[in-house]
Amino acid sequence: MNSEIIEPTNGGELRELARKSPEDALVFLKKNLSIWNEIALADPFDSADTLEEFEPSDASHLIEDLTIDVSIKIFESLRPRAIIEIVENLKETTVEKIFREMDTEDVVDVFERSTVDEAEDLLDILDKSTKLDINRRLAYPKDSVGRLMSEEVAKISIGLTIKEALVELKSLHENVEDLLYVYSVDDENRLSGVVSFREIVFADEDETIDNVMIQNPIFINPSLDQEEAARLIKQYELLALPVVDKNNKLIGQTTVSSALDIIESEIGEDFSQSFGAGAEETIFTPLQKSIQLRLPWIAVNLLLAFTVSVLISQFEEAIARDALLAALMPVVALVGGNSGAQSLAIVIRALARNDVSDARVAEVIGKQSLIGSINGLIIGIVSFAILNIVGLSAYALSLSIAVFGNILIGNLFGASIPLILKKLKFDPALASNIFLTLVTDIVGFAGFL
Repeated sequence: MNSEIIEPTNGGELRELARKSPEDALVFLKKNLSIWNEIALADPFDSADTLEEFEPSDASHLIEDLTIDVSIKIFESLRPRAIIEIVENLKETTVEKIFREMDTEDVVDVFERSTVDEAEDLLDILDKSTKLDINRRLAYPKDSVGRLMSEEVAKISIGLTIKEALVELKSLHENVEDLLYVYSVDDENRLSGVVSFREIVFADEDETIDNVMIQNPIFINPSLDQEEAARLIKQYELLALPVVDKNNKLIGQTTVSSALDIIESEIGEDFSQSFGAGAEETIFTPLQKSIQLRLPWIAVNLLLAFTVSVLISQFEEAIARDALLAALMPVVALVGGNSGAQSLAIVIRALARNDVSDARVAEVIGKQSLIGSINGLIIGIVSFAILNIVGLSAYALSLSIAVFGNILIGNLFGASIPLILKKLKFDPALASNIFLTLVTDIVGFAGFL
């Protein structure tokens, strides 16, 4: 180990060392397994980040040196792809013990990121009970609340006094991790109300739960999309959202931390999709899958590029007579494309936040077009002045008009494309930037030439 490197004493320091020099961090941990056990026990989150910097085989050896309880906490903090790679190097008995005790929603997340072969290999290791739990969750639609929810909830019977409820809740403490809200259910487990811990603590102990709980609370069905759960949690400023089946029976909850994960994931997916990358792709996605996700859109982009080339070829004689036209064409396309991308980003973000109602569509498109016309007018005047200053006055008027028109069109289509895709039931971010580039290139080149 490099003598200039300070030996880590906590999870944060270990994580930073691993990110700067994985080799030094690995050597340190192999020589100081007792310190590794202490850090992993005290800070499983940073310990998980540390393991992700190592080769899976090295990470698996460090996992084997920990107790099962600590390993479970680390696994629940690892990326799903990291878990899949580490599991391939772990003893089957260790894998079976860890997955048996992990939260089911975390295990489901691992299977969702696995290939078919990886999932089959993993299922062969797990015990029958764990397999049944996983298959039951995977039976819900992809990206649904049912796959995300936690089945561990604090629930008490209706009719209890506050004093009786507190006694019952103490017995739930060890089994329920997210004690955010207490749900009141009837004898058939049907949701009747919800109460916060604050209300229970400060209420008169002789008062009944029925009198302090919120009746008919907001809830969600497990088959609905995870984004809807995140939207409800944000809209009503909740810490958790109860999940009920078609018979109104309480089966779980989804928490604000899960909602934040969903929002973060959707933002990343929308950004990737707008450029034609896979919604699920990250820097950790396997090579083969990344190629499968990207290649179709690159092929579409190629076809669209040929479309633009065919259009330009129609002006071959004009370009041959005046080579400066070829030099100035990219200016028109570039400013139009960049201006359109601004509107595109604003509208996609508004759609993600559910800010665009059907009644507001025309207003959104109109405002973005107005912004485009004003910006186009200003940039058109600036380009007219620049060409006159540099002695290219013969091109000034045509270029400035083309710039104005392309910025206007760019903003119009930048706002319209995601709204049209949403109307057609497609993801609004689906390769929007590719289609926008096609429009601004065609309009820009044709308008100028």
